[in-house]
Amino acid sequence: MPRNSLPPIQAFFEVTYRCNLRCDMCHYLEIIDDTETNKTYKNELSADEVKKAISKLPRFSLITFTGGEAFMKSDFMEILEFAVKRHKVHIITNGTTLSEKVVDDLMCLRLKSVWGCGLFYMGVSIEGNEELHDVITTIPGSFKKTTQGLERLVARKQELNSKFPLIHITCVINQGNVMDLATLYEYANNLDVDVCNFVVSSPATYWHGKDYDQDHHLDKPTAPVDEIDSDILHSQLTRIEKMSEGFKAKLRFSPNYITVEEIVRYYSNKSSYKDYRCYIPWAKVAFSAYGDVFSCPHYRVGNLNNGSGPISWHSDRIKEFRNKLKAEGIFPGCLGCCQSEYIGHSQKESN
Repeated sequence: MPRNSLPPIQAFFEVTYRCNLRCDMCHYLEIIDDTETNKTYKNELSADEVKKAISKLPRFSLITFTGGEAFMKSDFMEILEFAVKRHKVHIITNGTTLSEKVVDDLMCLRLKSVWGCGLFYMGVSIEGNEELHDVITTIPGSFKKTTQGLERLVARKQELNSKFPLIHITCVINQGNVMDLATLYEYANNLDVDVCNFVVSSPATYWHGKDYDQDHHLDKPTAPVDEIDSDILHSQLTRIEKMSEGFKAKLRFSPNYITVEEIVRYYSNKSSYKDYRCYIPWAKVAFSAYGDVFSCPHYRVGNLNNGSGPISWHSDRIKEFRNKLKAEGIFPGCLGCCQSEYIGHSQKESN
């Protein structure tokens, strides 16, 4: 574990909890529904407030914008235009809003040099084939909108003969799409996407959930995941690993450094949280759409509206959290978190 903390190398901004999809595995469904039903998006940080928070971060920090769906925020482009002037920027989107105009605007903000600032990375979520994707998002036609937006972005990037933004497809592995992983990876490669990232599903609940006890939540084991037949999963994962040897699109599994064997254990509910480590509180920070500041998705350390924010990077609360994490290595409630790092199977009985 790190001994000291430096300013964050990456900052996540959940700029809005508005979203035009309702993915059934989304941790934010409760707050997304509340945002639309009660119009609580009116209480979200304004563009000026987000820009003020960005201005307090060091220029070397990578800025990641997410949501909800970031492009559902009416003044998101104003925020983005500010951020790309001083930072490398990463956007995570469902791709449905990537119209010709939006794509043209994004490409005008792209990174021109690896040493400079600009739109560096774009991530688009695809959950499987058309039928399954629409079932998971619960919105008919969402697959077509997503793939059309993604293909529009790739085509414009190719027209400009531009290396940036790099583009990644992200897919959460589940029972329904396990047989489609190879097809999705092949689609990503044929489309000239840079990275195809397959993520394990996480049963964790986050800070906005009902009856959430953030100070003790991480001490509780996560709920079991929906299991996937080990032989089928292993076969499909080794298949795409083999495909990656000849593909230009890089293959990535999340959490970081996780192996095929560990993914199979995970989906058999035989993984141990002790086989992972977390360094997030020393390297990253996250801001909610309401100004809450987090050292991890489960642990709030301040709020921009009460004068904390980046200043809380060295607050007593976050120092206490780091010390506890340093002593434990990781917590039971962290299993499945995409920000954790797999360090190897300990051969001990799973917890």
